[in-house]
Amino acid sequence: MMRMLQIRPLDPIVVRDGRPFGETPGARAHSMDEITPSVVAGTIRTLLGKYLSDASHNDIVFQSKTMEWITKLVVRGPLYEWGGKLYFPVPKDMEIYEVNGRLQAGIKRPVRISHEQGFLGTGKTGQYEDILWPVSIRHEGKPSPHAPAYISADWMIKWLGDSLPLNDWSQTLDNWHKYYRELHSQTNVHPVDLPFMPSFVRDIRTHTAIDSSTHKAKDQALFTTEALVLPEGMSLLTGVEWPEDNIEWRWPEHLSAVHSFGGKRRLAHFSEVKHEDLWRCPDDILSRVDGARFIRMVLITPAYFSKGWKPGWLDNELQTTEEFHPEVRLQLRWACVPRWQPISGWSYARRKAKAVRRMAPAGSVYFFEVKSGNPLQLVEQLWLQSVSDPNRRKGALDREDGFGLAVWGIWSPQ
Repeated sequence: MMRMLQIRPLDPIVVRDGRPFGETPGARAHSMDEITPSVVAGTIRTLLGKYLSDASHNDIVFQSKTMEWITKLVVRGPLYEWGGKLYFPVPKDMEIYEVNGRLQAGIKRPVRISHEQGFLGTGKTGQYEDILWPVSIRHEGKPSPHAPAYISADWMIKWLGDSLPLNDWSQTLDNWHKYYRELHSQTNVHPVDLPFMPSFVRDIRTHTAIDSSTHKAKDQALFTTEALVLPEGMSLLTGVEWPEDNIEWRWPEHLSAVHSFGGKRRLAHFSEVKHEDLWRCPDDILSRVDGARFIRMVLITPAYFSKGWKPGWLDNELQTTEEFHPEVRLQLRWACVPRWQPISGWSYARRKAKAVRRMAPAGSVYFFEVKSGNPLQLVEQLWLQSVSDPNRRKGALDREDGFGLAVWGIWSPQ
Protein backbone atom coordinates (compact mmCIF):
# COMPACT_ATOMS: atom_id res chain seq x y z
CA MET A 1 0.00 0.00 0.00
CA MET A 2 1.28 3.44 -0.91
CA ARG A 3 1.58 5.80 2.05
CA MET A 4 2.07 9.51 1.45
CA LEU A 5 4.34 11.66 3.59
CA GLN A 6 4.62 15.44 3.60
CA ILE A 7 7.94 17.02 4.60
CA ARG A 8 7.99 20.66 5.68
CA PRO A 9 11.54 21.94 6.23
CA LEU A 10 11.92 24.10 9.32
CA ASP A 11 15.52 25.11 8.56
CA PRO A 12 17.63 25.59 5.44
CA ILE A 13 18.50 22.12 4.11
CA VAL A 14 22.16 21.12 3.79
CA VAL A 15 22.60 18.82 0.77
CA ARG A 16 26.31 18.67 0.09
CA ASP A 17 27.79 17.74 -3.27
CA GLY A 18 30.68 15.33 -3.66
CA ARG A 19 33.51 17.83 -3.39
CA PRO A 20 35.94 17.19 -0.50
CA PHE A 21 35.22 19.06 2.70
CA GLY A 22 37.44 18.70 5.75
CA GLU A 23 39.02 20.65 8.58
CA THR A 24 41.12 22.80 6.28
CA PRO A 25 40.81 26.49 7.26
CA GLY A 26 38.73 28.34 4.71
CA ALA A 27 36.99 25.17 3.49
CA ARG A 28 33.55 25.52 1.90
CA ALA A 29 30.79 22.91 1.84
CA HIS A 30 29.10 23.35 -1.53
CA SER A 31 25.44 22.49 -1.93
CA MET A 32 23.50 20.61 -4.58
CA ASP A 33 20.92 22.56 -6.59
CA GLU A 34 18.09 20.31 -5.41
CA ILE A 35 17.22 17.84 -2.67
CA THR A 36 18.27 14.43 -3.92
CA PRO A 37 15.96 11.41 -3.56
CA SER A 38 18.55 9.44 -1.54
CA VAL A 39 18.52 12.11 1.20
CA VAL A 40 14.74 11.84 1.47
CA ALA A 41 14.69 8.03 1.33
CA GLY A 42 17.39 7.63 3.99
CA THR A 43 15.68 10.08 6.33
CA ILE A 44 12.29 8.41 6.01
CA ARG A 45 13.73 4.95 6.68
CA THR A 46 15.51 6.26 9.78
CA LEU A 47 12.34 7.97 10.99
CA LEU A 48 10.24 4.83 10.53
CA GLY A 49 12.90 2.72 12.23
CA LYS A 50 12.82 4.99 15.28
CA TYR A 51 9.02 4.84 15.40
CA LEU A 52 9.04 1.05 15.30
CA SER A 53 11.84 0.96 17.87
CA ASP A 54 9.75 2.98 20.31
CA ALA A 55 6.67 0.87 19.63
CA SER A 56 8.51 -2.41 20.25
CA HIS A 57 10.74 -1.09 23.07
CA ASN A 58 13.70 -2.47 21.10
CA ASP A 59 16.77 -0.24 21.32
CA ILE A 60 18.69 -2.22 18.71
CA VAL A 61 15.94 -2.29 16.11
CA PHE A 62 18.30 -1.26 13.30
CA GLN A 63 20.59 -4.23 14.05
CA SER A 64 17.77 -6.74 13.99
CA LYS A 65 17.51 -8.99 10.95
CA THR A 66 13.74 -8.76 11.07
CA MET A 67 14.10 -5.04 10.34
CA GLU A 68 16.36 -5.34 7.28
CA TRP A 69 13.34 -4.79 5.07
CA ILE A 70 13.17 -1.18 6.29
CA THR A 71 16.39 -0.41 4.43
CA LYS A 72 14.78 -1.75 1.26
CA LEU A 73 11.47 0.09 1.46
CA VAL A 74 10.57 1.62 -1.90
CA VAL A 75 10.41 5.41 -1.57
CA ARG A 76 9.16 7.58 -4.44
CA GLY A 77 9.97 11.26 -4.56
CA PRO A 78 10.49 13.96 -3.65
CA LEU A 79 7.91 16.06 -5.48
CA TYR A 80 7.75 19.78 -4.67
CA GLU A 81 4.40 21.26 -3.60
CA TRP A 82 3.85 24.96 -3.10
CA GLY A 83 0.68 27.03 -3.02
CA GLY A 84 -1.43 23.94 -3.61
CA LYS A 85 0.43 23.11 -6.85
CA LEU A 86 3.03 20.55 -7.81
CA TYR A 87 6.21 21.72 -9.51
CA PHE A 88 8.48 19.70 -11.80
CA PRO A 89 11.94 20.51 -13.20
CA VAL A 90 11.77 22.40 -16.48
CA PRO A 91 12.20 19.84 -19.31
CA LYS A 92 15.34 20.16 -21.40
CA ASP A 93 13.43 20.11 -24.70
CA MET A 94 12.31 23.64 -23.87
CA GLU A 95 14.92 26.38 -24.04
CA ILE A 96 14.28 29.86 -22.68
CA TYR A 97 16.47 32.49 -24.28
CA GLU A 98 16.71 36.27 -24.28
CA VAL A 99 16.27 38.56 -27.29
CA ASN A 100 16.34 42.36 -26.93
CA GLY A 101 15.75 42.13 -23.19
CA ARG A 102 12.72 39.82 -23.47
CA LEU A 103 12.44 36.14 -22.69
CA GLN A 104 11.21 33.72 -25.32
CA ALA A 105 10.72 29.97 -25.38
CA GLY A 106 12.09 27.60 -28.00
CA ILE A 107 11.01 24.03 -28.69
CA LYS A 108 13.58 21.29 -29.35
CA ARG A 109 12.30 18.48 -31.54
CA PRO A 110 14.15 15.79 -33.50
CA VAL A 111 14.23 16.33 -37.25
CA ARG A 112 14.62 13.71 -39.96
CA ILE A 113 17.77 14.57 -41.88
CA SER A 114 19.72 13.04 -44.72
CA HIS A 115 23.39 12.07 -44.55
CA GLU A 116 24.22 15.04 -46.81
CA GLN A 117 23.27 17.42 -43.98
CA GLY A 118 26.31 16.44 -41.94
CA PHE A 119 25.11 14.37 -38.97
CA LEU A 120 27.93 11.98 -38.04
CA GLY A 121 26.34 10.06 -35.20
CA THR A 122 27.49 9.87 -31.59
CA GLY A 123 30.79 8.92 -30.00
CA LYS A 124 34.18 8.54 -31.66
CA THR A 125 32.93 5.88 -34.06
CA GLY A 126 29.89 7.86 -35.25
CA GLN A 127 27.43 5.15 -34.25
CA TYR A 128 23.64 5.47 -34.52
CA GLU A 129 23.87 7.84 -37.47
CA ASP A 130 21.08 5.97 -39.23
CA ILE A 131 18.91 5.73 -36.08
CA LEU A 132 19.04 9.08 -34.27
CA TRP A 133 17.42 12.28 -35.51
CA PRO A 134 19.24 15.33 -34.05
CA VAL A 135 17.25 18.32 -32.84
CA SER A 136 16.91 21.59 -34.68
CA ILE A 137 17.25 24.87 -32.74
CA ARG A 138 15.70 27.82 -34.56
CA HIS A 139 16.43 31.02 -32.72
CA GLU A 140 19.10 33.71 -32.61
CA GLY A 141 19.24 34.33 -28.87
CA LYS A 142 21.25 32.70 -26.12
CA PRO A 143 20.04 30.85 -23.02
CA SER A 144 18.91 33.26 -20.34
CA PRO A 145 20.39 33.14 -16.84
CA HIS A 146 16.98 34.28 -15.57
CA ALA A 147 15.20 31.19 -16.87
CA PRO A 148 12.99 29.42 -14.29
CA ALA A 149 14.10 26.09 -12.87
CA TYR A 150 10.67 24.59 -12.13
CA ILE A 151 7.33 24.53 -13.92
CA SER A 152 3.90 23.85 -12.47
CA ALA A 153 2.26 20.48 -13.05
CA ASP A 154 -0.61 22.10 -14.99
CA TRP A 155 1.76 23.63 -17.52
CA MET A 156 3.89 20.49 -17.62
CA ILE A 157 0.85 18.41 -18.56
CA LYS A 158 -0.02 20.86 -21.34
CA TRP A 159 3.59 20.76 -22.53
CA LEU A 160 3.62 16.97 -22.52
CA GLY A 161 0.34 16.93 -24.45
CA ASP A 162 1.82 19.24 -27.12
CA SER A 163 -1.04 21.66 -26.45
CA LEU A 164 0.96 24.67 -25.26
CA PRO A 165 1.84 26.94 -28.23
CA LEU A 166 4.83 29.24 -27.99
CA ASN A 167 2.55 32.28 -28.24
CA ASP A 168 1.09 31.39 -24.83
CA TRP A 169 4.52 31.72 -23.29
CA SER A 170 5.24 35.34 -24.29
CA GLN A 171 3.23 37.29 -21.70
CA THR A 172 3.88 34.76 -18.94
CA LEU A 173 7.63 34.91 -19.51
CA ASP A 174 7.52 38.72 -19.58
CA ASN A 175 5.79 38.73 -16.18
CA TRP A 176 8.32 36.24 -14.89
CA HIS A 177 11.25 38.33 -16.11
CA LYS A 178 9.81 41.43 -14.47
CA TYR A 179 9.32 39.60 -11.20
CA TYR A 180 12.81 38.16 -11.25
CA ARG A 181 14.49 41.52 -11.83
CA GLU A 182 12.42 43.47 -9.32
CA LEU A 183 11.66 41.04 -6.52
CA HIS A 184 13.69 37.86 -6.52
CA SER A 185 16.95 39.62 -5.73
CA GLN A 186 15.42 40.98 -2.53
CA THR A 187 13.01 38.31 -1.27
CA ASN A 188 12.31 34.60 -1.32
CA VAL A 189 8.55 35.02 -1.88
CA HIS A 190 7.19 33.79 -5.21
CA PRO A 191 4.00 34.96 -6.96
CA VAL A 192 1.34 32.25 -6.96
CA ASP A 193 -0.15 33.26 -10.33
CA LEU A 194 3.04 32.42 -12.26
CA PRO A 195 3.57 28.79 -13.34
CA PHE A 196 7.33 29.02 -12.73
CA MET A 197 9.77 28.94 -9.85
CA PRO A 198 13.47 29.85 -9.80
CA SER A 199 16.29 27.79 -8.37
CA PHE A 200 16.29 27.59 -4.60
CA VAL A 201 18.00 30.41 -2.72
CA ARG A 202 21.23 29.44 -0.97
CA ASP A 203 21.86 30.23 2.67
CA ILE A 204 25.60 30.82 3.18
CA ARG A 205 26.95 30.77 6.74
CA THR A 206 30.47 31.15 8.12
CA HIS A 207 31.44 29.05 11.15
CA THR A 208 34.44 28.58 13.36
CA ALA A 209 35.77 25.17 14.31
CA ILE A 210 35.61 24.17 17.99
CA ASP A 211 38.45 22.51 19.84
CA SER A 212 36.93 19.34 21.33
CA SER A 213 39.35 19.33 24.30
CA THR A 214 38.79 22.92 25.44
CA HIS A 215 35.41 23.64 23.78
CA LYS A 216 36.81 26.94 22.57
CA ALA A 217 36.97 28.35 19.08
CA LYS A 218 40.07 27.36 17.15
CA ASP A 219 42.32 30.11 15.91
CA GLN A 220 42.19 30.70 12.13
CA ALA A 221 39.74 27.84 11.57
CA LEU A 222 36.80 29.44 9.77
CA PHE A 223 34.76 27.43 7.29
CA THR A 224 31.64 28.06 5.22
CA THR A 225 28.52 26.01 4.56
CA GLU A 226 25.78 26.34 1.97
CA ALA A 227 22.16 25.27 2.41
CA LEU A 228 19.00 25.38 0.30
CA VAL A 229 16.20 27.69 1.41
CA LEU A 230 12.84 26.51 0.14
CA PRO A 231 10.08 29.11 -0.38
CA GLU A 232 7.90 29.67 2.66
CA GLY A 233 5.05 27.20 2.66
CA MET A 234 6.71 24.73 0.29
CA SER A 235 6.67 21.05 1.20
CA LEU A 236 8.02 17.83 -0.25
CA LEU A 237 5.72 14.91 -1.05
CA THR A 238 7.01 11.34 -1.00
CA GLY A 239 5.39 7.94 -1.30
CA VAL A 240 6.35 4.88 0.74
CA GLU A 241 5.31 1.41 -0.44
CA TRP A 242 4.48 -0.20 2.90
CA PRO A 243 3.87 -3.98 2.96
CA GLU A 244 0.44 -4.52 4.49
CA ASP A 245 1.09 -8.24 4.98
CA ASN A 246 3.65 -7.47 7.69
CA ILE A 247 1.74 -8.36 10.85
CA GLU A 248 4.60 -7.80 13.30
CA TRP A 249 5.38 -4.22 12.28
CA ARG A 250 2.47 -1.86 11.74
CA TRP A 251 2.50 1.52 10.03
CA PRO A 252 2.57 4.27 12.68
CA GLU A 253 -0.87 5.76 13.29
CA HIS A 254 -1.22 9.55 13.03
CA LEU A 255 2.43 9.95 12.06
CA SER A 256 3.61 13.46 12.94
CA ALA A 257 7.18 14.14 14.02
CA VAL A 258 10.05 16.61 13.85
CA HIS A 259 13.20 14.89 12.61
CA SER A 260 16.61 15.85 11.29
CA PHE A 261 16.77 16.24 7.52
CA GLY A 262 19.95 16.53 5.46
CA GLY A 263 23.34 17.52 6.86
CA LYS A 264 24.12 19.38 10.09
CA ARG A 265 20.96 17.92 11.67
CA ARG A 266 18.67 20.61 10.27
CA LEU A 267 15.03 19.96 11.19
CA ALA A 268 11.87 19.24 9.23
CA HIS A 269 8.32 18.19 10.11
CA PHE A 270 7.07 14.85 8.76
CA SER A 271 3.38 13.96 8.61
CA GLU A 272 1.11 11.58 6.72
CA VAL A 273 -1.31 13.08 4.18
CA LYS A 274 -3.93 11.73 1.78
CA HIS A 275 -3.19 12.24 -1.89
CA GLU A 276 -4.47 9.20 -3.79
CA ASP A 277 -4.40 10.79 -7.27
CA LEU A 278 -0.81 12.01 -7.10
CA TRP A 279 0.71 8.95 -8.78
CA ARG A 280 -2.04 8.46 -11.36
CA CYS A 281 -1.53 9.63 -14.93
CA PRO A 282 -3.87 12.52 -15.88
CA ASP A 283 -6.71 11.63 -18.24
CA ASP A 284 -5.61 14.30 -20.72
CA ILE A 285 -2.22 12.59 -21.16
CA LEU A 286 -3.82 9.14 -21.47
CA SER A 287 -6.16 10.31 -24.22
CA ARG A 288 -3.28 11.84 -26.18
CA VAL A 289 -0.88 8.91 -25.95
CA ASP A 290 -3.60 6.42 -26.91
CA GLY A 291 -2.43 5.15 -30.30
CA ALA A 292 0.26 7.83 -30.62
CA ARG A 293 3.23 7.18 -32.91
CA PHE A 294 5.75 9.38 -31.09
CA ILE A 295 6.06 9.64 -27.29
CA ARG A 296 8.65 11.23 -25.01
CA MET A 297 9.88 10.54 -21.50
CA VAL A 298 10.88 13.33 -19.08
CA LEU A 299 12.86 12.57 -15.93
CA ILE A 300 11.45 14.19 -12.79
CA THR A 301 14.29 12.97 -10.56
CA PRO A 302 17.87 12.07 -11.58
CA ALA A 303 18.18 8.57 -13.07
CA TYR A 304 20.93 5.97 -12.96
CA PHE A 305 21.55 4.23 -16.28
CA SER A 306 24.09 1.46 -16.64
CA LYS A 307 25.19 2.75 -20.06
CA GLY A 308 25.74 6.38 -19.10
CA TRP A 309 23.15 8.53 -20.83
CA LYS A 310 21.57 5.42 -22.44
CA PRO A 311 19.19 3.31 -20.35
CA GLY A 312 20.15 -0.33 -19.93
CA TRP A 313 16.70 -1.36 -21.15
CA LEU A 314 17.67 -0.25 -24.68
CA ASP A 315 19.35 -2.86 -26.91
CA ASN A 316 22.15 -2.27 -29.42
CA GLU A 317 19.66 -0.82 -31.91
CA LEU A 318 18.30 1.59 -29.27
CA GLN A 319 14.99 -0.29 -29.00
CA THR A 320 13.32 -1.18 -25.71
CA THR A 321 13.57 -4.75 -24.51
CA GLU A 322 10.77 -7.04 -23.36
CA GLU A 323 11.92 -6.59 -19.78
CA PHE A 324 11.02 -2.91 -19.99
CA HIS A 325 7.56 -3.62 -21.40
CA PRO A 326 6.42 -6.89 -22.99
CA GLU A 327 3.73 -5.43 -25.28
CA VAL A 328 5.10 -2.04 -26.37
CA ARG A 329 8.25 -1.62 -28.45
CA LEU A 330 9.90 1.81 -28.64
CA GLN A 331 12.73 3.15 -30.80
CA LEU A 332 14.89 5.93 -29.37
CA ARG A 333 15.19 8.83 -31.81
CA TRP A 334 17.01 11.45 -29.71
CA ALA A 335 17.72 12.49 -26.14
CA CYS A 336 18.18 15.96 -24.64
CA VAL A 337 20.50 15.16 -21.72
CA PRO A 338 22.75 17.80 -20.13
CA ARG A 339 26.06 17.04 -18.44
CA TRP A 340 25.95 14.08 -16.06
CA GLN A 341 25.16 14.81 -12.42
CA PRO A 342 27.44 13.35 -9.73
CA ILE A 343 25.58 11.99 -6.69
CA SER A 344 27.14 10.27 -3.73
CA GLY A 345 26.42 10.17 0.01
CA TRP A 346 27.48 8.73 3.32
CA SER A 347 26.78 5.17 4.46
CA TYR A 348 26.11 5.05 8.20
CA ALA A 349 26.07 1.25 8.10
CA ARG A 350 29.56 1.00 6.57
CA ARG A 351 30.77 4.33 8.01
CA LYS A 352 32.30 5.50 4.77
CA ALA A 353 31.42 7.56 1.73
CA LYS A 354 29.31 5.97 -0.97
CA ALA A 355 30.74 5.66 -4.45
CA VAL A 356 29.93 8.53 -6.81
CA ARG A 357 27.29 7.66 -9.38
CA ARG A 358 26.88 9.47 -12.67
CA MET A 359 23.21 10.30 -13.07
CA ALA A 360 21.14 11.61 -15.96
CA PRO A 361 19.86 14.91 -14.49
CA ALA A 362 16.21 15.67 -13.80
CA GLY A 363 14.57 17.33 -16.78
CA SER A 364 16.30 15.09 -19.32
CA VAL A 365 14.04 14.19 -22.25
CA TYR A 366 14.05 11.00 -24.35
CA PHE A 367 12.20 10.95 -27.68
CA PHE A 368 10.77 7.62 -28.87
CA GLU A 369 9.00 6.32 -31.95
CA VAL A 370 6.45 3.59 -31.26
CA LYS A 371 7.32 0.50 -33.29
CA SER A 372 4.59 -1.82 -32.00
CA GLY A 373 1.86 -1.86 -29.39
CA ASN A 374 -0.22 0.91 -27.87
CA PRO A 375 1.82 3.31 -25.69
CA LEU A 376 -1.28 3.89 -23.56
CA GLN A 377 -0.51 0.74 -21.59
CA LEU A 378 3.10 1.76 -20.99
CA VAL A 379 2.33 5.33 -19.93
CA GLU A 380 -0.47 4.26 -17.60
CA GLN A 381 1.83 1.79 -15.83
CA LEU A 382 5.03 3.87 -15.74
CA TRP A 383 3.71 7.35 -14.89
CA LEU A 384 5.89 8.65 -12.02
CA GLN A 385 7.51 5.23 -11.74
CA SER A 386 11.25 4.61 -11.70
CA VAL A 387 12.92 3.88 -15.05
CA SER A 388 16.42 3.62 -13.53
CA ASP A 389 18.51 0.51 -14.10
CA PRO A 390 19.30 -1.76 -11.14
CA ASN A 391 22.61 -0.63 -9.67
CA ARG A 392 25.36 -3.24 -9.66
CA ARG A 393 26.54 -1.90 -6.28
CA LYS A 394 24.63 -3.64 -3.50
CA GLY A 395 24.93 -0.65 -1.20
CA ALA A 396 23.06 1.74 -3.46
CA LEU A 397 19.43 0.96 -4.25
CA ASP A 398 18.73 3.72 -6.75
CA ARG A 399 15.37 2.44 -7.94
CA GLU A 400 14.16 1.96 -4.37
CA ASP A 401 15.38 5.43 -3.39
CA GLY A 402 13.19 7.30 -5.89
CA PHE A 403 15.75 7.97 -8.60
CA GLY A 404 14.51 7.96 -12.20
CA LEU A 405 10.85 8.94 -11.73
CA ALA A 406 9.45 9.78 -15.17
CA VAL A 407 6.43 11.38 -16.82
CA TRP A 408 5.35 10.81 -20.41
CA GLY A 409 3.90 12.78 -23.29
CA ILE A 410 3.71 13.02 -27.07
CA TRP A 411 5.76 14.87 -29.71
CA SER A 412 5.82 15.44 -33.46
CA PRO A 413 8.96 15.52 -35.64
CA GLN A 414 9.73 18.91 -37.15
